[in-house]
Amino acid sequence: MKISPYLQFNGNCVEAIAFYEKAFGVKAEVYKEADLISHAELDLGDGHIGLSDTPPGEGKSDLGNGGVSISVLLESVKEVKDLFEELSKGGKISERPEATDWCECFCTFYDKFGVNWSVMCCEK
Repeated sequence: MKISPYLQFNGNCVEAIAFYEKAFGVKAEVYKEADLISHAELDLGDGHIGLSDTPPGEGKSDLGNGGVSISVLLESVKEVKDLFEELSKGGKISERPEATDWCECFCTFYDKFGVNWSVMCCEK
């Protein structure tokens, strides 16, 4: 079984896709309907993140208040710091990259779209 996060945006999914493509250094597969993104996927390592605009009539998406965090486990402190620098631009930083009791390097923050991220390298 694989579980993959799916992020819905309020008409700004194109902007989010460009942001995440740059941060992760990947290209998304994108499907559009009219002016909205009906589905997009970013392949990241062994998993992927799905993205779309909220379909008309379904209300607004509220990414910042769901109590959910996306965790990214990387192999080096440099990778953690590099991804933190890209994803945290324009967002709200909770913890900057630093060593913890459980990880060589850990950080947590909200990106500019309200997505909560935990990025870490835990080789201890």
